[in-house]
Amino acid sequence: MPRAAFDAQRGATGALPVGSPEKVVEKIRRHSESLGGISRVTFQMDNALMNHTQLMRSIELIGTRMSPLLNN
Repeated sequence: MPRAAFDAQRGATGALPVGSPEKVVEKIRRHSESLGGISRVTFQMDNALMNHTQLMRSIELIGTRMSPLLNN
């Protein structure tokens, strides 16, 4: 993917869930609204550039910061 396309997709209206937990939750909610509601979100994490600690921290943030916001 060209850099310009990646930057567009990771932006506020793009498809990639990149950013703080709060920003990702905002993006998920916006996509859900656009699609008429979604009942499940699945994350696939590419750990090619992440070490184990970073990967585990990402998983922890999904469970502790994002999940409570999405389940409201």
